Amino acid sequence: MKRQQRRKQRFRRERPPLRSLVAQPAAAFYHLPEFELRGEYLLTDGCRRVLDFSPEAICLDMGNFTVTFYGSGLRIESFAGKRLVMAGRFSRIEFRNKWERSVP
Repeated sequence: MKRQQRRKQRFRRERPPLRSLVAQPAAAFYHLPEFELRGEYLLTDGCRRVLDFSPEAICLDMGNFTVTFYGSGLRIESFAGKRLVMAGRFSRIEFRNKWERSVP
């Protein structure tokens, strides 16, 4: 009898309740910025403002961090609400924490 009890305990696993698997994500999940690259167009959702703009680099304020897009012939096609559409040839993307101090 002791062997049967040991086998049951060994193969028994804790499973999360089904309700937690289909639960709605945290409220902050829906406020995260999004980026989508479609050919020569880049669509962003969650942009607060444009910090710097030139044909070689565009810097955006995305809330807790800034994003800088590097490339050639960059231009802003539209900016409505928090959605921004850029066009050009993108070569590099740099993410930086907004509150991070730079070390000399």
